Amino acid sequence: MNTNIMKKTILFTSLVLLLFAACRKANNPTVYDLGVDVQGTFDRDNVQVVIDNQPLLNTQVTTNELLGFATSISTANTEGKHTIKVVVNDSVVKTESFTQSGELYVGINYNKTAGDISFKFSPHRFIYD
Repeated sequence: MNTNIMKKTILFTSLVLLLFAACRKANNPTVYDLGVDVQGTFDRDNVQVVIDNQPLLNTQVTTNELLGFATSISTANTEGKHTIKVVVNDSVVKTESFTQSGELYVGINYNKTAGDISFKFSPHRFIYD
């Protein structure tokens, strides 16, 4: 009889620990790198980048024509759904939702003539040669 009580106690304790571990993991989402590259065709443009209503970048940028690159910034971001908002010269705005489930890199491009901002999402860093 004592053996049965001991087995039940060990089983119950194991189940409680597993439940605790599962709950703890749900409360601490995984964190990944989020790289944001301001890429093509900026020319002394004021650029604001906001991730989930948190300012990430607010500066004037000019694209290096040879590389197709202006500036880059990296931050830590949690796994899940997020929003990126880019404002160029306080007049052109683009907002887009994305899901992050690993390392993620976002390229931002601007077409001044069309007044359009576009995004490229990649699991790999952008390479500029």
